[in-house]
Amino acid sequence: MPPVHSIEDQIIYGKIAAVSRHAGEQLQRISRSPLIAESRAFAAGIVTEAAGLVHQIQGEAEHLYALRASTRAMYDHFAYDLEEGDVLISADVYKGGTKGQMLTMVLPFFLEGELTLSPVIRVQLTDLAGEYPGGYHPEAFEMWQESMRITPVKLYSGGKLQRDVQRFVLANSRTPGLLASDLDALRASLLQAQTGLRSIIQAYGLSKVARAIGQMKAHTQEQVLNLLPEGRKEWCGAADFSASKVSGRVQVRMQREGNLWKADFTGSASQVEAPFNCSEATTSACAVVAILAEHLESLPVNDGLLDVFDFKLPAGSIVNPAYPSATALGYHTAGQAVAAAVTHALNGSDNNEGKFPAVHGAAPLTVLYSPIGSQKQTVPVFLELGYTASAGGWGPPVLHSGRSLASAEELEWRSGLRMTQRELAGDEGMEVRVELLDGSWEACIFVPDQADSSGLSVAVESCGEVWKGTVTGLPISAGATIHYTFARNGGGRPAEKEVGLHGKKG
Repeated sequence: MPPVHSIEDQIIYGKIAAVSRHAGEQLQRISRSPLIAESRAFAAGIVTEAAGLVHQIQGEAEHLYALRASTRAMYDHFAYDLEEGDVLISADVYKGGTKGQMLTMVLPFFLEGELTLSPVIRVQLTDLAGEYPGGYHPEAFEMWQESMRITPVKLYSGGKLQRDVQRFVLANSRTPGLLASDLDALRASLLQAQTGLRSIIQAYGLSKVARAIGQMKAHTQEQVLNLLPEGRKEWCGAADFSASKVSGRVQVRMQREGNLWKADFTGSASQVEAPFNCSEATTSACAVVAILAEHLESLPVNDGLLDVFDFKLPAGSIVNPAYPSATALGYHTAGQAVAAAVTHALNGSDNNEGKFPAVHGAAPLTVLYSPIGSQKQTVPVFLELGYTASAGGWGPPVLHSGRSLASAEELEWRSGLRMTQRELAGDEGMEVRVELLDGSWEACIFVPDQADSSGLSVAVESCGEVWKGTVTGLPISAGATIHYTFARNGGGRPAEKEVGLHGKKG
């Protein structure tokens, strides 16, 4: 029999979820950054006074655990030093983050002097320090080459802007004007969300709101548990990855114990001196998305979902590197192998063959920027123009499907890049071609090694010369073309010798 207050609980939780969604929608409307306004490279959520996750919306799977984890790090840091009007920010891979250039902002909300539900937004910044604009550095071996580390700090204290903090952050960006406007947009969206939360709490009272959150957490947990394989069984799998002459293996052993799904990544490769390491939050997100692939869109993202999964991630490994290892491309390399290992393990078990669809795959990254020093502000252009078809499907792999493809009209109007071709090539591929209309640029392009097996390729033609694959700081000028070939995805492949892929009885 359903709880007496189940309908009222659903109404209250639905209103809280609407606040979360509206915060993200407002940010997307008012942000000047194409990454936020067009690509949806953000997540928005509501947390409790203990930084438990109440509800979250996200434009990409990478944020799944990071929004809560980075908020907890900020709350822990300021445990006895929070007041009304504070605005906290953090951009730290090693305090709940995923990679450089990612910033989390939280607006602690006090009601009658007590900390209560608070809105949080996490975004990818256009530029924040690092050797190359945009933060994608295929040759980085430590985080400082990718970005700047911002440990938890107050941007506003008691409602007053901390100008020294603001000046320091803006001074470390090649796009200070754009960054300043995005920080304002983040705060404005959080203030609007705070107003919505205040209205809900005043209408229903804290006790009813807390009850509704608890009921939805329990309901979500039950939903997730019902989707997981039953029985006392251990699932084991492994997958290899390679990028820029660096290779490794991710191994996982999973077991269901009561209301917990445990995943042990012991035996995975050691961390590497390259940007292909995965933070704890990145590894956790890739694993859970692989497990819940077909159902994640219909499940509320809250503590009830996240807390079902328990991870053992060996320190100093590719899935949990030590500070200050580089991580900018971890999601696109080792992260895909994490998902592949989980998928292959589950599909190799009894009666599960093909039940869990692949969510991983190879995807290129392209950043163009004006030559350093040639303009007052160097604004990177992130090219997301097409996708490789997911294994067994028509759209992109789930781990790459959150963002929106660049608009040809916006690209030409804003950046002077003309898309001369974007069309399906046969049953399983896509061809995209972009021409630079004027000016001089430099390009950083990353193409995973396993792209060759999936038919993915990127070629740059400029001044009669052709470059293929990964390049950094490549000068290109007007008339140059970038040609993308996307085909069936395959990034993150099963290990050739997988021990216990089909599981064993526990």
